[in-house]
Amino acid sequence: MRRTDKFLPRQGDSWTWSLARTEDDINDIVLMAKQFYESEVGDIFSTDPAILRKNVELAITEQKYTLNQQQIIISRDKTSGKMLAWAWLSRGHYVVYADEEMADARFAHVDLTLPDRVRITLCAQIIQQWILWCNIHKIPVLISSSI
Repeated sequence: MRRTDKFLPRQGDSWTWSLARTEDDINDIVLMAKQFYESEVGDIFSTDPAILRKNVELAITEQKYTLNQQQIIISRDKTSGKMLAWAWLSRGHYVVYADEEMADARFAHVDLTLPDRVRITLCAQIIQQWILWCNIHKIPVLISSSI
């Protein structure tokens, strides 16, 4: 048992994790990014929800047909169906001085109105799922270029 296994999603969680698939998932991803996270980059980049929507939709389409290139996961409340968190991981990145492939954690967003303990648990579960995805696809290095 790895030390990080304690962060695996549990039956008793009030949410579930799944691969993002639908138009509703895309809408909720774009809304959460705008609502909670746009202000973090607004002074550096001019954000455009249409560009994020396009890129998320392309990644979800690729994920639908090729599970080993990108992963966009979402967490929804079991009762209400409200999206609580989403995360995006992609592979095929390299540094100029090494041959080891890297998976790049592009986004990890959680609903900032949730209690601290829930947000921390969701983030830990995101990281655990990224580690598992990298292990399954034999990607030796997990990095984050944006978070």
